[in-house]
Amino acid sequence: MKYFLPLAVSATALAGYPHAEAQMRDVFRTRGDVSATPTMQLLHGTSCRPLSDARSLELEDAILQAICANPRVHRAWADARAQAAALGFVDAAYLPTLHATAGIERDTLSTTYDYSALRADSISQSQNTSSKYAMLNLSWVLFDFGKRGAAQRQARALLAAANASQDDTLQTVLFNAARAFYALRDAQALLAAAQRSEAIAGESVAEASAKHKAGAGTLADELQASTSFRRAVLDRVSAEGDVRAAAGALAIAIGLDANTALQIAPQERDPDALAELGAGIDQLIDEAKQHRPNLIAARAKLDAARANVDAARAQGRPTISLVGSLTQNNPSYQQQPQSIPITRSRGSMIGMQVTIPMFEGFASGYRVEQTLAQADAQEATLRDTELQASLDVWTSYHGVQASAINLANSRDLLNDAQRALDITRGRYKEGVGTFTELLNAQTAFADAQKQRVLAVSKWRAECLKLAASLGRLGIWSATRRDPESLSRLLDREGISEFGSLPGR
Repeated sequence: MKYFLPLAVSATALAGYPHAEAQMRDVFRTRGDVSATPTMQLLHGTSCRPLSDARSLELEDAILQAICANPRVHRAWADARAQAAALGFVDAAYLPTLHATAGIERDTLSTTYDYSALRADSISQSQNTSSKYAMLNLSWVLFDFGKRGAAQRQARALLAAANASQDDTLQTVLFNAARAFYALRDAQALLAAAQRSEAIAGESVAEASAKHKAGAGTLADELQASTSFRRAVLDRVSAEGDVRAAAGALAIAIGLDANTALQIAPQERDPDALAELGAGIDQLIDEAKQHRPNLIAARAKLDAARANVDAARAQGRPTISLVGSLTQNNPSYQQQPQSIPITRSRGSMIGMQVTIPMFEGFASGYRVEQTLAQADAQEATLRDTELQASLDVWTSYHGVQASAINLANSRDLLNDAQRALDITRGRYKEGVGTFTELLNAQTAFADAQKQRVLAVSKWRAECLKLAASLGRLGIWSATRRDPESLSRLLDREGISEFGSLPGR
């Protein structure tokens, strides 16, 4: 009993301690390899905050709300934390393992001896045995020919991939929120254009009706004006529906129900035509290959696949371990008086153990072949991702250049259409112009308004796509500049509200 109670208490404590305390300790500091919050990788000091009802929703508010509320962001963070824990699990293989076992047993044996052949009575005997035991087992792998090292490299590469995937998820959520915000703003701009066209068409109806009543105009002109007005009403009603649909899409993008009422800030200024990108396309493609999160994740997964090949090969190699055990048994016998009772036994063992895999039914060869094929597949995936990245940069680069030129063209188109409409209306009022000319000018002006809205929308979208294709989206810039500072993507310093681009 002298040694049993301490061993039993120690075994009980060791059994409960890992679940209560040890499992919560980050002994290998793996949690430091993951961001402390789901959004820290992108917010850079900016904290999540509830939306304010006192002011209109700015672009930075929509992006911040989307990043903080989107469940995909939290899932990506959870995946990264799980992979960090997996790395700690692999690191633990370098430490010894200690197992404790303790118990109490009681055995009863009853024996009956039949002496009837000797003309005697039967005799029954009972033997009671009780035993208290405790055992400590130690095992420490000292050398395994690279198996643990390969597993560690694989876990670290998978953690890097998980962190890159989290960054990619954050940028995707940011991109979708910004796109939804601009889609609502574009829908509102189209609605404003439709309302303006409706108002102009209504004025033309009034002018044509007044002329017809005065005998200076024809009924055909009045009917044409009314037809044009009805078409403008249809366009305005359709635009109102598009605004409601875009508002619902933005609400979903920022983690709210689609029926949530949203009021976004109006566009403060009309973007001007911009210069071409200072950086060359080759430089931008190289930039994308360095910073795109999905490419970083693909490279890390390839490293993990190659480490897995080494781990599979190492499974067929010997393992050298230090093993030891300490046992104590306290039996107690209650039997015939002539028996000598055994009250205690102790034992200990320490030694080196070599484990050599001899034959696994040819499984090891297939296991290595499987990991090699997986590494080849991941290498092909990486190359495919690189090609897609170069295509994304190429497409968005030329899209930005073309949309910047069209931005200036659409502005000139709208100015010319406005002047033409003003002149034609004046001519019609003076009686020197026809209503057909006025109707054509109205149609051209309405189309110019739409083209201007679409040009601004396409320019914003292409700038956003270019920043996303370079892996440079980030709220750290959006929170420090006005919502319209996306135009700075093409300025002399090459700075956009979603990140930085190479300058001239």
